[in-house]
Amino acid sequence: MSEFLEKIDAKRNRILEAALVEFADKGYKKASTNTIVREAKVSKGLLFHYFISKKDLYIYIFKHAKDTIKNDTLEKINFLDTDVLSRLRTATIAKTDAYNNHKLFTKILEKHQLITDENIIKETSEIIIRNNEELFTKIFNNIDYYLFIEKININHSLKVIQWTIERITNDWKVDNNCKLTKRSLELLKMDVIRFLDLFTTAFYR
Repeated sequence: MSEFLEKIDAKRNRILEAALVEFADKGYKKASTNTIVREAKVSKGLLFHYFISKKDLYIYIFKHAKDTIKNDTLEKINFLDTDVLSRLRTATIAKTDAYNNHKLFTKILEKHQLITDENIIKETSEIIIRNNEELFTKIFNNIDYYLFIEKININHSLKVIQWTIERITNDWKVDNNCKLTKRSLELLKMDVIRFLDLFTTAFYR
């Protein structure tokens, strides 16, 4: 299945598809632009017409991968349900499914941890931060405050929830060496849901 069906330019689309496979298979450092242009059936000049450099191409695909996972997650959330913890449970399950449904993106994100280029790390870190903030902002918007215990500071509670999920995720990355296997993703999902259940008891009426 193509991950770039929305692209109108067929040649650019072929470059992106070939680069996706190459980066997923070999990681950024070992990926070859010669292989990409050969598989895409285009000239190297055309590749660098669309993308200034191999780094530029990689960052574009990385952003597309993260955006796809985020958008797949948001699409599954019922925003008519104003229970924020219910939304987060749905988001947790949907995000796990999204990783499982986009195997090449998952491989790129796994191999991304091996990158040592400081500029790439900086730019992709900014993408990750923006995506996480957008996800939490949308999930936390227009929620039912009455569900929370009276006199509790709801903004502080939401921050605690967000920080906990982020900490669980960071610890999980270390424990699993950033491997996005179906089993490791299932463990992450279970851990997050376990804490969401705890927050339901601690924060709700």
